[in-house]
Amino acid sequence: MQQKFKYIQLGLEAIIPLSGFFFWDWSLYFILLFYFIDILVGEVIAHLKSGQVAAHHGGSTDKLEWIRKGLISGVVLLIGIAIIHIAMMFIAQGINFQEEIVAFWTYKEMGVQQGFLLVPLVAFAGYQQYKMEFLMPAKYRTTTITAVWKPHTQALLIILAFAGLCAGLVHMVQIPEVVYVLGIVIVSFGYRFNQLLT
Repeated sequence: MQQKFKYIQLGLEAIIPLSGFFFWDWSLYFILLFYFIDILVGEVIAHLKSGQVAAHHGGSTDKLEWIRKGLISGVVLLIGIAIIHIAMMFIAQGINFQEEIVAFWTYKEMGVQQGFLLVPLVAFAGYQQYKMEFLMPAKYRTTTITAVWKPHTQALLIILAFAGLCAGLVHMVQIPEVVYVLGIVIVSFGYRFNQLLT
């Protein structure tokens, strides 16, 4: 049942941005903001897991490792977000990020502003997954801080590499937004699907 839920969640994570782009008039930056929310929730969940591991093992070594891994992850995340924003300035010339963020937050679907629906929904789904996959089976007893951060940091490094590739390509060739959207969804889906199989 739990595995089936993971596949449903994986499918939804691909369908939502594609539906947004093709049916709800989301821009590439709207879709990136959707993924940013998901990544930030993942960052918070990694800290929650680390807190459980450190509390269970009770050692100062775990706490220092938690701080070190958390700082590395935070730096990689910030660099990735910065590169994405630099690339966006060339992809969508004249983009106003502040206006786009406000438009994303206040975008209404079915009469409800997206920010008040989507953010809590993504956070709730992430927390439920954390409870079902980490707390309930008491994985904090047998896992390590490194094992907590490794998949999250790998995902961030893939994002960083993809962002760097896009930032380089935008200077050489004009690519339609749909290609970037499909690339983001395919890379994200492929990585997460691979994680489910391992």
